[in-house]
Amino acid sequence: MKKNTSSYFFISIMVAFIVFISSPGTGMAQSRSADLIQEYSNKANQFIADKNYEQAALVLEELLIKKPELNNEMVYKQMTHIYDDYLFNFEKALSLYKKYLDQFPEGIFAGAFRERVAYLNERRSEWQVLRDFRKVQLEEDHIPIKDSLEEVETILSKNEDRLTAPEMHIYLANNYFKTADYQKASEHVEKYIKNFDKASMSNTDKVLALQLYSDILVKQHRFGKAIRALDQAMELGKPEENFTYALKKNHIINQRNMLYGFMFCLLYFITVVLLLIPIKFWRRFNLQKYAGWLVTPSLLLALISLGPVLILHLIEEPEVDLRIFFGQLGLSILSLMIIKLLAPLTSKTGRWVYVLISCLHMGAASFMAYYMTVYSGRKIVMNTVIEADVDPAASLFLMLMWSSAAAALLINIIYAIILSKKEQMARI
Repeated sequence: MKKNTSSYFFISIMVAFIVFISSPGTGMAQSRSADLIQEYSNKANQFIADKNYEQAALVLEELLIKKPELNNEMVYKQMTHIYDDYLFNFEKALSLYKKYLDQFPEGIFAGAFRERVAYLNERRSEWQVLRDFRKVQLEEDHIPIKDSLEEVETILSKNEDRLTAPEMHIYLANNYFKTADYQKASEHVEKYIKNFDKASMSNTDKVLALQLYSDILVKQHRFGKAIRALDQAMELGKPEENFTYALKKNHIINQRNMLYGFMFCLLYFITVVLLLIPIKFWRRFNLQKYAGWLVTPSLLLALISLGPVLILHLIEEPEVDLRIFFGQLGLSILSLMIIKLLAPLTSKTGRWVYVLISCLHMGAASFMAYYMTVYSGRKIVMNTVIEADVDPAASLFLMLMWSSAAAALLINIIYAIILSKKEQMARI
């Protein structure tokens, strides 16, 4: 019994000794392997930084020869990146993608690599076109953007029906947008969008294209289509991005309203200028009976700025505070009373009063545009945290406008009284 116990004790000691001897060796071997990988990876990165892509690929190839069973995903990622994105050796890149998937079927990059394999296989007959296009992309930072656009346009003109064409369209759309050539940018992004169902595109690519299209349309002042493009992007995008889309949509609506405000202000200004011309001038053209008719459109234009706001309120587009616009309505009525009672156009004083009231109208219309765009947009952002019922800026501006109108009315009443007394004294 003692002999068996001694034998078991001796075997246990030997096993422990072997484990003790082998463990440090295994750890050291793993450490040496990691150091070797790091060394080769650093060399490859240095060659990439120097734009010596062939040498970078050779360094990593040498590493794979030394370590044929290399269990490091990042090395494969680095190699495929070099062959696919820099050397445009799609055959080699494809073989490395497949080798990675065989070795790491559930690896970190497995999903992306499978998509890349499908992409390259689908476009195998177009590899030369893809190389030409990628070379332009690779060198775009070193040549004028105009030259790169011309080169891609030339490639695209010969390969309009290829699967690679949508990629060139979106590239051109982005770069034409950067150069402020919005017409060409719009044409190319529209062609890209038409290929949504034909080409294999991810929802992310579609969303980015629709966002670009929306930005281009805003620059072209086509706000309705821009909003529809953004709505389509919202449907394809992720739910957590809806708030960002809502803010951007509100910004587009505000820009549209600013344009409308400017157009109405300009129209009103032109009418004011026409009405400031004395009636005597119109008599030369035998337009005396028509000159009076110009008063009617001026009365309408004084109130017409309310139209877009009320329409927007009915269709529930932006959140607008209608109190400010009803305040402008009151100011318009007061101004018209002053014009009718105390400021005939044939009087010098009347023309000065008309100019003053018209300036007030222009100020009100300008503030309407500002309120609906800059201030309203900022208020919506602030109200996501704090809801404010009182709008101090609008109230202050209304107070100033009403006080100015009241002052103008008072001045004209005093002037009329003084003038009438002078006339009475002159008669005496």
